[in-house]
Amino acid sequence: MDPLRIGARASLMSLMQTAPILARLTPTPTLLRPFYEAGGDRESNRAALDAEGVFSEEIESALLAGEIDVAVHCLKDCPTQDTPGLAMAAYLPRDDIRDCLVTRHGDTTLDTLPEGAAIATASVRRGSALRAYRPDLAVVPIRGPVSERLRTLDEVGGNVDGLIVATCSMERLGLAHRINQRISTEIICPPLGAAIIALQAREDDLETRKQLSKLHDQATEIEAQTERLILRRMGGFCNAPLAGYCTTTAAGTYTVRARAFGYGGGTTIDTRLTGKDPIQTAEAVCEKLTRHGKP
Repeated sequence: MDPLRIGARASLMSLMQTAPILARLTPTPTLLRPFYEAGGDRESNRAALDAEGVFSEEIESALLAGEIDVAVHCLKDCPTQDTPGLAMAAYLPRDDIRDCLVTRHGDTTLDTLPEGAAIATASVRRGSALRAYRPDLAVVPIRGPVSERLRTLDEVGGNVDGLIVATCSMERLGLAHRINQRISTEIICPPLGAAIIALQAREDDLETRKQLSKLHDQATEIEAQTERLILRRMGGFCNAPLAGYCTTTAAGTYTVRARAFGYGGGTTIDTRLTGKDPIQTAEAVCEKLTRHGKP
């Protein structure tokens, strides 16, 4: 049997989250190919975060060319429209959607950070939420893999007091012990598509899609499709001033939330609705968000 050729970004984060996927595909033989030149990952001349595909374009091109059979993506970094010829073949069970605070001191929280503390993030969403919650903090732009940002934080005499990063990133790196605070979604709303790993295959590669189906989580697929709909309708992308999520309630209904920010820092609109149909609920949220956003 030919090995299943799996492509993933070459960052430590990406490789750490891909390793369990290879294990779960056993006894199917697999071959991992790391990709080093994603526009958002490059050491120099990194692509801007104000467009789609800066983390996925390189891997998708290889998948379309038949150089790999499966692409591993963080869903929030993917284009909101499926690339022609490709399909999401499986969504893994969703991890913790919250952001977290990481500092040098284990007992620090957002509320106990000293006035003027420098908190690093390149995310418009996170920066806007921080300025709304603690306008006295200094938001410092920083980009790069989580491991690189942690090195910046840990530098002796450095000018960064803390980082805001995804909780799931710290957990996948085996660094959950470094988390100071898992931040409520009421303070920092997560990005649409947060904490979801998606496996992509060629649309006509039915054998590969069948092999990946054993990893698929139906509940995560519903949430993913719902959140991608909001991104498409609202023109969102990975670093847009837009956040939100879909959650499944114990009663079998769906709560859909969307939160839009002004680039200056204040929250402008925060909408959430609950309904029995997640897509219809998401459409109603988009309509409400659009209506409220009109002058």
